[in-house]
Amino acid sequence: MGVTGARLRAVWGAGNGGPVGTWPSAAPGPAALTAGFVKWFGTEPSGLWHAPGRLALMGEHTAAIGGPALFAALPWGITAAIGISDDGRTRTATPNGPLSERHRASREVEAVAASARASGHLSDGQGLRVVFGADLPAHASLGLSAALGAAATLALADLSGSEPPEDLPVARRVCLDARAGQVVRVNQGSGRTALFPFDLASADLRLVVVDTGALPRRDLRPIRAAELSRAQELLGPLRAIQDLRATLRRIQNPVLRDRVEFAVTETHRLNAAVGLLRTDRFGEVGPVLSSSHLSLRKFDLPLPAVEAAVEAAALSGARGARMSGWAGTSFALVPSERVDDVTCGVREVFHRRGRPEPRVRVAVPAEGARRVA
Repeated sequence: MGVTGARLRAVWGAGNGGPVGTWPSAAPGPAALTAGFVKWFGTEPSGLWHAPGRLALMGEHTAAIGGPALFAALPWGITAAIGISDDGRTRTATPNGPLSERHRASREVEAVAASARASGHLSDGQGLRVVFGADLPAHASLGLSAALGAAATLALADLSGSEPPEDLPVARRVCLDARAGQVVRVNQGSGRTALFPFDLASADLRLVVVDTGALPRRDLRPIRAAELSRAQELLGPLRAIQDLRATLRRIQNPVLRDRVEFAVTETHRLNAAVGLLRTDRFGEVGPVLSSSHLSLRKFDLPLPAVEAAVEAAALSGARGARMSGWAGTSFALVPSERVDDVTCGVREVFHRRGRPEPRVRVAVPAEGARRVA
């Protein structure tokens, strides 16, 4: 790599080669999934289930301290043909062929099966067979694995005539509880959820989702979790802080000071956003999202490519924009008539800077996991 390439790598982050893999235009249909199930497992599936991807709107970076977060289900997700096996094995495939046990999708399905055995939804001699397809990209922080886990969880509940377990991972719980035209507020400590209106279609608003493909040099989640844990050892529960300014003066470590400031103010911003949602003031959530994005700098986020996408969206007419998750995805809240402007503005910035074109999709909050056949 030459000097210019090294500088670009330093500016744009380690994973600066653009989006990885494809963003399928459509998932395989029920017929293809059923045919794949019969081909690979020699029997018919018990049914087909769909679960959506999810977009983190706010708060996801405070999971380590059990803070609240807001999520919206996406119109893209996974659809899976699912059946119960009697050989105790759990096997996962796509219509194109079986996946190895080490594949991320296989591990997600096995985790669901293990939990089901522990809860009695599966006996020790039973396993799961799953053939799935997706119209979600695999590396865009949009919850593909969680959607697969949610579909398998719902399938087991439906087939056993019971409700899904209460103690699910937050990402799966969001997929199950989401509803069209609403957002899910989830307590990331207890897993409890509540729904609030976010009917963007009725307000002539859209979510413009941007996958830049940028990846951090390392996974920051365990590092930030450790920092927040140290802060709580020093200060007690961060959610109990009343006087933030006085609290920050007590913290001598500047890194911990930044982390605490972000975590506490993010909860305040999220509560303000919920207040706006309660009164159907959806467009006014935009500035709160932008404020949250700016505050992420206290977490040494976002990645430069995401900053570029957010800035371009704001300059092109978005009401607000923010990083979503921990990698290279952003989103913008955009009036319907400005969607093309924002899409073109984002792509133009990347073209002008000589970067691979990001993938851009438009969404409104979608329905949660459900049986489709």
